[in-house]
Amino acid sequence: MNDSLLHLYELQKVDRHLDELIDSRGELPDRVNELRRQVEDQREQVEQVRRDRHDIETRSRELSAEVLDLREKVDRYKAQQFDVKTTREYDAITFQLEDAQRRLHTNTEAVGRMGIELEQFKMDEGQMATDFADMERELDESETALTEVLAGTEEEEKELLARREELAKQIQPYYMTIYNRVRPAKNGIAVVAIKNGVCGGCFNAVPRQLALELRKGEKHAVCEYCGRIIVGEPIAIAVDGEPEPVTYEVESEEENSDL
Repeated sequence: MNDSLLHLYELQKVDRHLDELIDSRGELPDRVNELRRQVEDQREQVEQVRRDRHDIETRSRELSAEVLDLREKVDRYKAQQFDVKTTREYDAITFQLEDAQRRLHTNTEAVGRMGIELEQFKMDEGQMATDFADMERELDESETALTEVLAGTEEEEKELLARREELAKQIQPYYMTIYNRVRPAKNGIAVVAIKNGVCGGCFNAVPRQLALELRKGEKHAVCEYCGRIIVGEPIAIAVDGEPEPVTYEVESEEENSDL
């Protein structure tokens, strides 16, 4: 019997069992991963809003200080207009006064707009912080649920993974290449046994001569219809054991007479 094919068939069985364990967890792992991504995105958004608020507060304080300084300058320039001796001095003071008034007006409006923006940032930050707390709570609950689910299958999964690693080392690279290519495309089933002359994957007939050769357990075939690896029944029996015979209940003569 081809040991490499034997191990390949068992590998398929182990992988199928692992797939069933993963499927038993439902959408919970994907949900946890999605929540983690959402929590991280929300954290970054909250931090960005805080940075923006801090920048506006800093700029607002700077402009407010400039406003106070400009108001003092405006008052000083107005007073100096009455002390000038020449027209040139008056024009120079007037120019400085108008420039200070223009800047005072601009900065005052900017401080006002920043005040409105700050209020909006504070509201947004508060709402985002609340949403963030809710998301973290949901994530904690989902992670706890997932941990409980994983705990129920942890030992079994470890054993299967260890067996898988052991089997993979004993399989020819040629077979593993086909296996790894076909399995994802065929719903996780890459290796099947011939059953009653048909492919165990797509149930199309296998040529008679090929079916006879497969019975020896020394070679494999690739199904011309589904592309799966087909092995002989001796390999399947060596891994799965003898199939249970099909029995039919026969009615007794007494039961038949009652009819």
